[in-house]
Amino acid sequence: MPQASDPELLARLERLELRARTAVEGLTGGRHESPLRGASTTFAQHREYVPGDDVRRLDWRVMARTDRDIVREYEEETDLTAYLVLDASASMAFRSLDWSKFDYATWLAAALARLLVLQHDANALALTSGSEVGAWLPPRRGERAWRELLETLEQAAPEGRGDPAEGLLAAAARLERRGIVVWISDCLGDPDAAARAVARLRHAGHDVVVLRVLDPAEIEFPYGRSTRFLPLEDGEALTLDPRAIRRAYLEEFEAHGRRLRRSLRGLNADFRRMPTDEPLKAGLVEFLARRSARLRRAGR
Repeated sequence: MPQASDPELLARLERLELRARTAVEGLTGGRHESPLRGASTTFAQHREYVPGDDVRRLDWRVMARTDRDIVREYEEETDLTAYLVLDASASMAFRSLDWSKFDYATWLAAALARLLVLQHDANALALTSGSEVGAWLPPRRGERAWRELLETLEQAAPEGRGDPAEGLLAAAARLERRGIVVWISDCLGDPDAAARAVARLRHAGHDVVVLRVLDPAEIEFPYGRSTRFLPLEDGEALTLDPRAIRRAYLEEFEAHGRRLRRSLRGLNADFRRMPTDEPLKAGLVEFLARRSARLRRAGR
């Protein structure tokens, strides 16, 4: 039975809002742990209980007066800002399925933003192409901000060329307060440039998560007969016998991936490869579980 976040199922839905809500189904069982949160006991505000909240935070006095489930929040818990940096360069238009890498990336960004809204966190969005930030939504909370983010994603199209790390650097200049930066990209650029961009973010105090979106054909190179390959950014069209170059391509592709993973994890950044035929829920569950475990080990 297909999962609710199976991309084949999501592709059949017409609206991005419905895709995002479907993808996060079952993942709304509580707020994640902020990497910026300390042990503060400074009261900030009340809010309604969300399934999965710590029941020890329930304010019984307020509940008795209002007949509603109310929890207490403290200052650091309301302080999380997540910046979603989405690569919208032309290489993201590649597809071997009915949806492109960019389609999948927008579903992922919308689903992450939905989780942040449910957790009462602020989120921002940057759409990048080459060294340019094509669209920028500053950090905001709530349903209205989420709908504006959806509208921006729905109007976006992959175009332009350049190393995606340049776009991440351009977005970094707009981040005024530290938070979590989620970079969604195919990362088809220089691994050293990606490491330099992430190092700048880490130096500024940001936590960094890299979600590498790839088409299955890029990972497996399944072509078996003479094929004409069209460039999405630079270069000329080539007609090649894939059988003659498959081994060399796969070796180079995996070597590039190893370099990228090693350099990013050496900077203490979270990294996950997300093939576009993988259900979003599976990727998000694994990502959140790994992140939670890492924060516990760090004693945060």
